Amino acid sequence: MVNFVGVTEHNAWKSESWTERGEKAQLSADFASWHPTVRSIVEAIDEPFRWALFARAPLENWSVGRVTLLGDACHPMLPYLSQGAVMAIEDGYVLARCLQARGADLPAALRLYETLRLARTTKVQAGARAAGARFHLADPLVRLATFGRLSLGSRLAPARAMAANDWLMGYDATAQVA
Repeated sequence: MVNFVGVTEHNAWKSESWTERGEKAQLSADFASWHPTVRSIVEAIDEPFRWALFARAPLENWSVGRVTLLGDACHPMLPYLSQGAVMAIEDGYVLARCLQARGADLPAALRLYETLRLARTTKVQAGARAAGARFHLADPLVRLATFGRLSLGSRLAPARAMAANDWLMGYDATAQVA
């Protein structure tokens, strides 16, 4: 079994469904100019589905009384930094530590959890949105300038290029609650 997920630009997609059926002809057309290996995978798909990606603004708060949200329920991520599940795991860890640290005072634990997580998840949401915009640049000259600079920078200063993602990959959720 193979799960293929491909992203193409379609401004007309408005449905917020994970179960909307796609058209095989449209799928083939969307990937017609791609590498032959990708095209062969696409042609092997019997039952295509499609869904639109929507960027959501960060919520101002996640908790009400004794109820809170975590993961995509409070900070849905576009897939361009591959951080959706990571943020939910971090949330779960920090929430558990906050509950442990505040004991029976559940509202205080939830306030602490939200305080500790809100800035990070907001920044990651914005980063994913920016990465999506960068990955889908329409103008070929802008793409060349953007990715040419990134390619050159990674060759000339690889440590600096790698450090550009330290804010994301170097985060330690285990250090958030003492």
